[in-house]
Amino acid sequence: MKKPRKKPEYPPSNWTIDQDSFLIENSSMPIEELLEHLPFNEDEILHRKEILGLSRRQKQMRKFLTI
Repeated sequence: MKKPRKKPEYPPSNWTIDQDSFLIENSSMPIEELLEHLPFNEDEILHRKEILGLSRRQKQMRKFLTI
């Protein structure tokens, strides 16, 4: 018998939809430029990229582009 898959629970975020959209669209920008456009510190931006799956995607794309 299969166990039901648990959905990950994320704490409430103080990121707006517009800020998330900006981060998704510009995730390949250097962190210095993201710091200029977003009202968060480096750790918060990196953590949000991790939650949105952007870090994993960037690693996958880097492997794909180097082949």
